[in-house]
Amino acid sequence: MHTMRMTNANIDLPAIRRTLKLTQTQLADLAGVNLSTVWRWENEGVPTRGPAKAFIDRLAIDATKRSRTRASA
Repeated sequence: MHTMRMTNANIDLPAIRRTLKLTQTQLADLAGVNLSTVWRWENEGVPTRGPAKAFIDRLAIDATKRSRTRASA
């Protein structure tokens, strides 16, 4: 059975990760997932629900705060 993977086109996880100065391995460790999961999120789309979505949403908020802090400095 093939399932369609839903993605959230508004999330640019590689950009978020770079803003937070995280490698894919560091992000995987932080999220408690395998490196292959981070690769899948970055290349096939981030989850649209559940704990992983909440985690990525939080990263996006943190990245936005960090980029605003840098811009005002």
